[in-house]
Amino acid sequence: MISFIGLDFQPGRASAAALGQDLSVPARTSAAVAGCYEEDGTGVQCIPPAEWLRAGGFALQELYCGLPLKSRKIWGLGLSGPAGWIALDLDFEPLCDLRLPPAAGLLDDLRDWLSRNPRLEPRISLILSPKDLFRFRMSGAIAADATSACAAGLLSARRRDWDRDKLEAADLSTRWFPPVFPSSAPTSRLNQDGMRQTGLPGSPWLVAGSISSLASMIASADMGARKLWFPGAGEHPVYSIGKRQPGETPAVPPGYWLSESPIEDQLLLVREAPAHAGCTAGDIETELEGAGYEVEGIESLKAEAELGAAALAAVGSGLLKSWTRYYTLLQKLPAASSGSQGDAEPQDASPGS
Repeated sequence: MISFIGLDFQPGRASAAALGQDLSVPARTSAAVAGCYEEDGTGVQCIPPAEWLRAGGFALQELYCGLPLKSRKIWGLGLSGPAGWIALDLDFEPLCDLRLPPAAGLLDDLRDWLSRNPRLEPRISLILSPKDLFRFRMSGAIAADATSACAAGLLSARRRDWDRDKLEAADLSTRWFPPVFPSSAPTSRLNQDGMRQTGLPGSPWLVAGSISSLASMIASADMGARKLWFPGAGEHPVYSIGKRQPGETPAVPPGYWLSESPIEDQLLLVREAPAHAGCTAGDIETELEGAGYEVEGIESLKAEAELGAAALAAVGSGLLKSWTRYYTLLQKLPAASSGSQGDAEPQDASPGS
């Protein structure tokens, strides 16, 4: 049976899951990401890039070892991770640690870092999101997905590419930023070094992927037009506007950003600040109604982001055929397990476990 793999990165952990064509989950694993620290005075979380790559590769090695033999035919891999960035020099070596700024603060953090490191600016050749650094190191491909560009506030809705006007206004070179792809689009295949570091044979594909919160959303429920995803305190509520309408630019309420959905041709409103402990779905409805949006349904289930990343690989392969097919299969899963899509328990792949 063909499997699809999802890999999600977080500051303390890289988590991987395999997804079958029937949405069964034959294996899961995770690996600790060490060395994360908070930069003094900025609230930015920083992670050594070598540790990020090690944890992702190790999680995938352990996942593949845990797969039943019948599930070891891997089509490809989907990636998800937090909003953030890293600058690479002309030899594609890191000029800084991975930087994960607070919500909606990526552009400000990049500009602040450049102002504090003026001698490094001429050496920058490429700026990548955290998950896209893993793609680059494992496949050699330079790519970004639309949700990451939206989270940075730098996607041109008209062109579905980096907003050149915003980049120029911020005095940022457009040549630093990689091509933007839809989330389920295949971008590259693992190269020899990538296969060695991940333990995945056969040079599987990598699809563009998504930021973690939206990968979790698509694995949780069918988010049709005018639906609200409200997974609870500490999470970013998301409202589905629905299909993109040619020539229209939807209104964006204060405190939200307009985002492409990982599901192509769908638009979302993502709340910049996570819901606090006392926040309810009704509070979010009130915010949206103030901008003329009607909520017709609320989804609260929160699935693991790595399952959403694997679903992106499945749809990108063409073997699952469509998101309609994916959600039809998802609805057939037992209600108690639909949030986890299977019976496999996560295995901790930390050394010595």
